[in-house]
Amino acid sequence: MQQKTTIGEFNIDSIIEGNQLEFARMVEKYSDDLFLFSKGILSDTQGAEEVVSDVFLKLWNNRQNFGAIINLKSYLYTAVRNHSISFIRAKNKRLIALEDLQDYHFEPVESVENDLLDQEILDKIHRAIDCLPTQTKMVFSLAKVQGLKYKEIGELLNIKVKTVDYHVASAIKKISIMLDNEKSHNSDLLLKTFLLLIGG
Repeated sequence: MQQKTTIGEFNIDSIIEGNQLEFARMVEKYSDDLFLFSKGILSDTQGAEEVVSDVFLKLWNNRQNFGAIINLKSYLYTAVRNHSISFIRAKNKRLIALEDLQDYHFEPVESVENDLLDQEILDKIHRAIDCLPTQTKMVFSLAKVQGLKYKEIGELLNIKVKTVDYHVASAIKKISIMLDNEKSHNSDLLLKTFLLLIGG
């Protein structure tokens, strides 16, 4: 019996042969996080949707080369990063690099009934996150919301793992200080609860 070629949980041979259901499973798994990453770069919902859609369409159209991909998640994030930057260049008619971004959009987490944090506390945390430097905010989001490993973030942003660790630690420290300044009760516990809520 011939062994199946897989990347993570996906049957690559099946996708190469044109299995749309298997490819759809892949899209479903990664599309939301990739959208958040692209929207963070673009601050544009429609543009981010277009970028992610184009990346998956290109991947499907070139699925015969799928077997060459070693780390699927890293491949997809890199493709979305490059496509997002190209989107900005085409829109603004000028060259721009990722490090030139003036801001990174952090998608707010909304409170729902029975959540561990009420909306007032979430709003305070979001204000604190919005005050973070652009790259710190991006690294914090990739690590704590999208769940990328520090090594994956370093490769994606072309920075050292120690620099990733610095940005995450700096973000947590600055958010905690800002919560303290707003007289938030037990800011460390609130921040830990928020990180638990977003999956970080």
